[in-house]
Amino acid sequence: MIGARLKFVKRERLLRPVGANTLGPAMRAETITFAMLNEAGHLNPTFKLAQALAERGHHVRYLATDDVAELIRARGFTVDPLYPDLFPRGVTAADQKLGRLAQRRAITARYAALLARLQQGSPLDVTPSLLVVDVTQTQMALWARRTKQRFVYLNTSLPQTQDPGVPPLRSAAPYGGDTLTRFVPELAWRRFVAQRRTSAELAALGGMRPPYDLARAAAARFGVSTAELETRVMYMPQLRGVPELVLCPEPFDFPRAASPDRHYIESSDLTRPEAEFAWAGLARDKPLVYCALGSQRYRAEDVPGFFARLVEVFRARPDWQLLLAVNQHVAADSLAPPQNVCVVTRAPQLKVLERAALMITHGGLGSVKECLMRGVPMVGVPLDVDQPGNVARVLHHQLGVAADVKHTGQRDLHQLIGRVLGDVEMRQRVLAMQQRFRQHEAGSRGVELIEGYARA
Repeated sequence: MIGARLKFVKRERLLRPVGANTLGPAMRAETITFAMLNEAGHLNPTFKLAQALAERGHHVRYLATDDVAELIRARGFTVDPLYPDLFPRGVTAADQKLGRLAQRRAITARYAALLARLQQGSPLDVTPSLLVVDVTQTQMALWARRTKQRFVYLNTSLPQTQDPGVPPLRSAAPYGGDTLTRFVPELAWRRFVAQRRTSAELAALGGMRPPYDLARAAAARFGVSTAELETRVMYMPQLRGVPELVLCPEPFDFPRAASPDRHYIESSDLTRPEAEFAWAGLARDKPLVYCALGSQRYRAEDVPGFFARLVEVFRARPDWQLLLAVNQHVAADSLAPPQNVCVVTRAPQLKVLERAALMITHGGLGSVKECLMRGVPMVGVPLDVDQPGNVARVLHHQLGVAADVKHTGQRDLHQLIGRVLGDVEMRQRVLAMQQRFRQHEAGSRGVELIEGYARA
């Protein structure tokens, strides 16, 4: 065991950045391949970093499924297809049409097949200088470790590992900053781990094994010992000691103990292309409230009712106006809005936030960062995944308020919106955080780190 650990430490030393703080323009072109979760929410935050690397002369590629290939190619990057026979075009949409049990079985079977395929050979068309692995893609980290491929983690969310006083991202629990309050995050972690264990046991009764358990069990087959694998995490097991680049300014996170392997880097892309919008329907003399609860269909049974209550709030307040982007949650023509409510399927979020006085958001980290980059306070309505933890940080820094998609009634919604619109001190805190975000995003820390790791 000691010998294996020493080998592990020796390999990780190869990944320490060489002069990462002082690198100038690239002297040698490197090939950098991103292996991200194949969803727009995980790909979009990487494009600013990828574009900066390309502008410095590096060759940027993405290992991706056919369902997201067009999104990547539209930004000018090369796509290495990820096993098209396992992930054919339309597989994601097909999964969403299945019942919950059938969907989980299909995902489990594909993940098991992916692990088996990675044990047989390389998924990459070109061997890169550095592989940038989504922290949720444990199978790629295991493959990289076994094949001695140099790699780092990229986290499109906030750190998923446990730190003192910090609850899991799935939890809305507050930060435990002292001995008296630290038991609350610890209790949240215990509850989360117990719920995951129970879920896995129920899945086993249905002949399934969740990807988290499959990856943990597969580690030994990839030559990774239990000592090298951090399993007290929110998403997927994470290899210890591997550099992790977090796509968020550190000031937004809860306070954490410093880690030499964790780096908060730039990510907000305020120049991405967006569709044109019919601004003529929005009045200039009324505060604009923008509501969008994301493109993923979480809490499908609760969101339509929330939208209906929200529309009624604005029916009673003709001096306010609402732009409601329903995405795939409901049909845009299923609501009967008053004149001061504009309902669309999608909206150009960056352009809208330039004019908005408030955003009602599901708390996805991308939306939260964009609100803060534009200086817009929030009403957070977390639905799933890391959204409760993101909204907990909005509350911690007093940058907005929180609502519940199912239980916050029309009267309470009215009060929350009015409170945020009228809170001058909250707006000042948001503007102060905006300045910290802009300073962070103006840097090139991420590019310099990746260049250093690629040349180590």
